[in-house]
Amino acid sequence: MLTAARSYTAAVENFRWRVPASYNIGVDICDNQNASATALVCPQPDGRVRTYKFGDLKRHSNKLANVLAARGLKPGDRVGILLPQAPETAIAHIAVYKSGMIAVPLFTLFGADALEYRLRTAGVRALICDSNGMAKIAAIRGNLPDLKLVMSIDGAGDGAEDYHRLVSKAYDSFQPKLTRADDPALIMDSSGKACPGY
Repeated sequence: MLTAARSYTAAVENFRWRVPASYNIGVDICDNQNASATALVCPQPDGRVRTYKFGDLKRHSNKLANVLAARGLKPGDRVGILLPQAPETAIAHIAVYKSGMIAVPLFTLFGADALEYRLRTAGVRALICDSNGMAKIAAIRGNLPDLKLVMSIDGAGDGAEDYHRLVSKAYDSFQPKLTRADDPALIMDSSGKACPGY
């Protein structure tokens, strides 16, 4: 928070970043929020509206974090997220951050060549996608030696496992990793370089 100042110039001159030694973005944007407050409002194709509380996101992201850990992923590993706007997209980001892993968001309109380049360059070990992404990945998976786990929110097929089945069986309790404020959290460019989580 900014402290009160007599002028804009004084505010600028006295401003200092206060970056904590430890910081986990997943904990801050989810677990530290009011569990009963509305976090997401998701209109459904049939006209209904589905809402998620922060407590729901915490439970769902904990379950996904446990699935990733059970499959051998560890802090620093890269997890691709090839999804349209959906609750699972937010949940995946939160789970990856709480796990100390690095999220690699991927544009759903990317073709196979663009996906292969990004997944291979970033060394992505797990990927969360839908049926459209699953079909693209199936065609290039042989060229992605680091990719060990593919989960689809639309069910199993084409070498992908059923995201919802895996998550439904996982524990909803997870101890987030104690990450440093400058630990990588997100890769946004094609170079494979990660951005810090603060």
